[in-house]
Amino acid sequence: MALLPFLACCATAWALQALPPVQFGEQRANAEPIIFQSLAKTIYIDNDFADTKDSGGLTLIPPSAFEFAQTFQKDLQELTGDTWDLRRVDSLPSAESGIFLGEFRGDPDELTYENGEETEEGYEVSVRQQNIYIGGSGARGMWWGTRTLLQQYLLSDGSTIGPGRITDAPAYATRGFMLDAGRKWYAPAFLKDLCTYASFFKMNEFHYHSSDNYPLNRGNNDTWEDVYSQFSLQPESSELRGIIQRENETLSREDFKDFQHHCAQRGVTVIPEIEAPGHALSITKWKPDLALPKRDLLDLSNPDSLETVKSLWEEFLPWFQTKEVHIGADEYDPELADDYINFVNDLADFIDSKSGKSVRIWGTHEPSEDLTINENIIIQHWQYGQSDPVQLQDDGYQLINSQDWWAYMSLKNDHTPIFPAPYPQFFNVTRILNFGDREGEQWQPALFNPVNSTEQLENGASGNKGAILAAWNDNGPDATTQLEAYYALRKGIPIVAARAWTGSRGDELITTNVLSNIDFLASAAPGQDLDRRLDGPAAATGVGPLVTWPPPDGDDDSDDDDGYTLDYGSKGMNYSLVIYAHDAFTLLSPDVTLELAESGALTFTADGTSYPLRSTAERDGLDGAHPGRIWANVTSSSHEPVSVALPVGLHITGDPVGGTRVYMNGTFAGRFEVLVYGGRNAVESWSQMAFVAPVQEVKGGVHRIEVWEGCFVRGG
Repeated sequence: MALLPFLACCATAWALQALPPVQFGEQRANAEPIIFQSLAKTIYIDNDFADTKDSGGLTLIPPSAFEFAQTFQKDLQELTGDTWDLRRVDSLPSAESGIFLGEFRGDPDELTYENGEETEEGYEVSVRQQNIYIGGSGARGMWWGTRTLLQQYLLSDGSTIGPGRITDAPAYATRGFMLDAGRKWYAPAFLKDLCTYASFFKMNEFHYHSSDNYPLNRGNNDTWEDVYSQFSLQPESSELRGIIQRENETLSREDFKDFQHHCAQRGVTVIPEIEAPGHALSITKWKPDLALPKRDLLDLSNPDSLETVKSLWEEFLPWFQTKEVHIGADEYDPELADDYINFVNDLADFIDSKSGKSVRIWGTHEPSEDLTINENIIIQHWQYGQSDPVQLQDDGYQLINSQDWWAYMSLKNDHTPIFPAPYPQFFNVTRILNFGDREGEQWQPALFNPVNSTEQLENGASGNKGAILAAWNDNGPDATTQLEAYYALRKGIPIVAARAWTGSRGDELITTNVLSNIDFLASAAPGQDLDRRLDGPAAATGVGPLVTWPPPDGDDDSDDDDGYTLDYGSKGMNYSLVIYAHDAFTLLSPDVTLELAESGALTFTADGTSYPLRSTAERDGLDGAHPGRIWANVTSSSHEPVSVALPVGLHITGDPVGGTRVYMNGTFAGRFEVLVYGGRNAVESWSQMAFVAPVQEVKGGVHRIEVWEGCFVRGG
């Protein structure tokens, strides 16, 4: 099977692979490729198909095929720079040039999940000399076909696309990612952008972990009341408002509605999770009499515990536009197994009776002689010793593969020396490409056990819904910025989406260039700019700075005597920011603020937390085993705040691994960092903070700014 017959025969196209890899059918011989720019800028959608809405997915607000077409139109316009017309037609004008959207025209048996069930997510893409046809077995299938076309457009450098017809369908219905929003606040705009990014790679679930708390066995916390906890949904009922500690870090009902709608319009269902009876410090701070001695566990012998959790679900169930919800049920006390099992079963029955929704829980070992979790509850397996995937399948459960060895991340810092360790701070791509440390064995959702290769599920096993990777904020809200979370997930989302889509069938990933593929496609994915790109002549040529201020023509776009608008927003990771200053100044963007105070303190502020420049040795924190981590017993770095003397030339570099580092008049001065507690509060370490460069507005005593692509150091 040819890897890319659908692409034009150019060097860059043949070197790169779509993500997920597509399953190709016929390639038309002796036919001329389409020059994409010569296509008529019209999208036609079959009127009989335009109002089609899928019923087989999890969302309760499925878009119509026409709504998907409207989003596709916007994406095309963004990528091509052209204006595209979208028309509903009673019959597709096959003689016309353009892009046609409609129903899949083949045998539905061609498009199934790996377990043999038919899917609305399958599609065909047919390229002829004059036009391109995208047909879906459902509205979502048509949508995923548009993602394939846009990727092929990018991979061919927007030039020619070879003739042929492909058919493609996912191996698994669940292809998702989880974000821990209970130990870190994420703004609505960020959540929607992350959803858009995942959709481009055909992920279809966003597991939103809405409540949690910092581990009680870590950090210098005098009392349990001081430990960070968060319930990130804002109840409308006044009787429930006591669960909220920081109202500015919550999503209102309107926020959550908009979030879900945005994701649904791109084929992604939001799966909300409210965690109980463990990880429930937000509840026990509100109602201390419901807590066990380990204060983030609910006392399930107290009937008010279940009633309180039910009251939360009764409030939020009308918000949740999905057929399945997640009730957490993670890491409770196994000595209270019967209480736990009764709680889970009772809560699942309550949610079903109120809304008809199915329930997911984390796999949790709760040994009982008499009781079992109801078989209609979906188990999200995350660790051996907590659940056994083979046994779950044999016992008739539906399950999801989130095995921690491949799926888990601990943002900014792994758990060393806590067992099980380590959970990587950036998604570990090698665990997908070499599952179980077996060279060349690529993971897919049937693979759970990284040690015993024989203890896996059958490909397409009836109970296996698919897979979800998980990004945890175990190190607390100040350990990462929102954009650092994206950069940690940036490679994981495309690569897991690819392997969950392909399963055991079709093409595997080309390991020699998969990371280059991700970098290329991630930076260009339409509808979002999580990379925080800066465009311009220098970005295309690689020569000269991306931004120079004041500009060569001398126009500084002055707003007033105190501030100037640069209007570039932020520059994402892998940059060099050069600042020449004679007095205190502030650089601002929607993401971060950089301030040099009159006192000489140089500080980045992001997500409400300020991080001063601290003195570190230039090579500290560059240990490949623990990127960015400086252990507390390392004496070469003092971590004391650095004072900047004016006038000064600052050279600031930013990348996710090395962090944001500062050179002052050509000499390394330190980095911005955060103190992380690990090892059950027995080990402390400093970890790098990586900030994007703020280039939206400048105030104060700056007389020159340059922003360059790449991290490098110039002399003073």
